Order: sequence, then C-alpha cells, then structure tokens
Amino acid sequence: MNDEVSIDDYSDLTVTGYESREPTKPEEEFFHSVYIAGRTRKNHIGVTEEAGKFQIRGVEYNLKEVDMVITNVKEVLVRITRNPSGRESVDCFSYKTGDSWKGTTGRTCGINSAERAANDYCILCRSQIIVSGVYCNPNGSPVLQDGRPVFVFIRGKGTKYSNVSNYLNDMFKIEDLDPIFDPVTEESQKFERAVVNNKRFVTNISVGETPTNFGPKAVFDLKAGDKLSKKAVIGILKVSKQTLNRFNEKFDWSKRAPSTTGYAEEAPSEVADDQQFPTSEEAEGEKLESEQVSEDAFNFDDVKF
Repeated sequence: MNDEVSIDDYSDLTVTGYESREPTKPEEEFFHSVYIAGRTRKNHIGVTEEAGKFQIRGVEYNLKEVDMVITNVKEVLVRITRNPSGRESVDCFSYKTGDSWKGTTGRTCGINSAERAANDYCILCRSQIIVSGVYCNPNGSPVLQDGRPVFVFIRGKGTKYSNVSNYLNDMFKIEDLDPIFDPVTEESQKFERAVVNNKRFVTNISVGETPTNFGPKAVFDLKAGDKLSKKAVIGILKVSKQTLNRFNEKFDWSKRAPSTTGYAEEAPSEVADDQQFPTSEEAEGEKLESEQVSEDAFNFDDVKF
C-alpha cells in the first residue's frame, strides 16, 4: 500500500482555505499618516500627542509645521456610515481612473457633487483627496529614517478638503514655469500643469482653523515654499513613478473586501455634517512668493528605498 500523498491531489481546495492576516501597524507602514491631534492624549506607544499639533505616525510627534514634496495625488469618493458604537464602515468606495468614477457597489458615480446629491444612495458619498509625498526640511532636503527617505500622506476630507483642493488648484493654474519636457507640446503642457506643477515646490503645511456648525475645526493650511530645480523635479518624478504601485496598494480600497476600517489612519475625529464640496474651479490662483531654488535638495542616487 502506497501511503504517499501528493499536494497536487488536493490543490483545488486552495480556494476554500483561510489565512490569518494581521493588519500592518501604522508605524510600520511605508506611508506615514500626517494628522492634527484633536486632543492631548497618550497614544498606544506611550507618546503624549499635544492637541493642535502635527503628528507623523511612527516618525515624529508634536510638530507646528510639516514640509513635504508631493509625489502622488488621488481623488476618491467614499460613502461611510457609523454604527451605534461610532465605528466607521466603508459602504462604497470609488478610486478615480481617468474621467470615470465607479463604486465598489457597481454604481456609476455622479461626475460632481450635484449629480451625487440627486441620488438617494450617493447623497452620503463624500469626496476626499489623498496627497502623498517625501517628508523634508524647509529647503527641500529629505528627512531620513534609518538612511531612507520618509514617505508621508495627508487626507483632505470633511472640513479639511477645501484647503487641500484649493492649493492643488492653485498649483495647476501656474503657467509661467520653465518646461520640464522637450519638445513642448499642448499635451506636455497639460501634463505638467496637472502632474508636475505641484512637485516643483516644497509644500509647507501648518495648522489652520475653519468655522463649522460645531465650532472651529483644525484644518491643513498649505502654501508653496522653496522652488526646486529642474534636476530635483525630475528626481521627484522618478520617485513618484517608483512608489506608484505602493501608493495604489495603500489607497485603492476598491481592491479590498468591504469591512470596517481597521487601524485608524488618523487620531479620532468628527467629520462635520456641514461638509461641502468646494467649488475649486472658482478659486483664484495666488501668485507664489518664494522663488528660492533648492538646487540639489533631492538627490536619491545614494538613498535606499
């Protein structure tokens, strides 16, 4: 009698198995969340987070400002509900590709807030903007952790949406920058305004305040800092491309099974019920004041990812 058993005889059962998956702790993530502490408290690793100051999860805490150079930006639509205990659940999620929006429920999303408001299901959906970047010093030199650059992100949602949207809109409107790509074409100019312009400057983020029906709320205030050289901008474009797959894996929730959100990416906070979609197309672009160029701030040739 042959007692040998081949795994091939039972390979069809692979689809019925179960693997235990432990969520990655925020401190160990590739992208580190930047958030404003809503109250003073001791977090789960024993650090006292001070209310009204920036926290970079797993990197630095209690900062007045954060500087970054933007790598990737993505608009998403999220329909979130809360159960009686206050835990959030994502009911529908749309990761924008091109000009189309399609939610995880199979619904085709309205192009703008007015169209979504006309649908009883989609009326609860809210737009968010995810902005990732390299954490840096004000002059554009990257902050290193264990010899590697630190990648961070902010999420423009709720009352924090407008400032992030308006800043990116202002970046898009800048037209007097020297071109990065040759030859200069209508297509290259459009690409540079949408993709490259927001990478040409160090983005300084400070804590601002906005009024709501529930009192003043802390928000991100974004402004352009030092202007980067062409060489530095090309370096950032390479980094953006190298980290794009990681960005999509982190933020494309449509590839995940619907569930509660797991580890919180921000300190507990309320999303104001008076949230509005900003009419950023009506915003006026502001002239950038800083013209200082950081020539070699971003040289990643000797930096490990």
